[in-house]
Amino acid sequence: MKANGRRLFKQALGCLGGILFLGMACKTTTMAEEAAPAVMTAETNVQIQTEEDTELLALAAQQQAMAATAQQQAVEQQAAAAQTAQAQHAMMMKAAQEAQAAAAAEAAARQAAAVQAVILTQAGVSQQEFDLLSALIQCEAGGESHVGKVAVGNVVLNRVEAAQHPNTITEVIYEPGQFSPVRNGSLRHTLETGRISDGSRQAALEALAGSEPVGDKLFFRRNNGRRGQVIGNHVFY
Repeated sequence: MKANGRRLFKQALGCLGGILFLGMACKTTTMAEEAAPAVMTAETNVQIQTEEDTELLALAAQQQAMAATAQQQAVEQQAAAAQTAQAQHAMMMKAAQEAQAAAAAEAAARQAAAVQAVILTQAGVSQQEFDLLSALIQCEAGGESHVGKVAVGNVVLNRVEAAQHPNTITEVIYEPGQFSPVRNGSLRHTLETGRISDGSRQAALEALAGSEPVGDKLFFRRNNGRRGQVIGNHVFY
């Protein structure tokens, strides 16, 4: 009887231990099942936070790049504006200088025309005769020095004053057998084309104004050893 009681007691203890073990196992499983979603939630939160941080960093980098681009564009625009302003200033300066030069040239031309008109009026010479005298100087002494040019005009005006020659510039120049440009047609061609240098016109004007580099001499020719006043390639006598 005592032996049977001990066996029953042991069996009861075994059953109780099994029940306790099964209960602990179920509780452990339940805790593990409850802990798993918490771990997954933490991992998900970490992943979401990482993605958000990555997006924020990318956005910040993009904004920084945009700011750098805008700054570079602003610098380029400032440089372009400065270059444009400099170019406009240079153009304005050039235009002002050209206008000033043109105004000065126009003023000089008006003054020269006024002086010429006064000299022609005082000499009693028409514009046509002035052009004729200038053309003769061009043909006879176009390659000579300025003094050589004035000397030819001096000779023509001396003849106008001389008794043995006609008393007008036109008649003196066209007097038969006197000037080779009349004979060979170069004088006519020069008058028709108007190819008279400013130097020849200035020489004619100075002769009309009274310049007399060869005094009262009435003739000139190529310098071939004849005695007289030599100026360049001509001898005056």
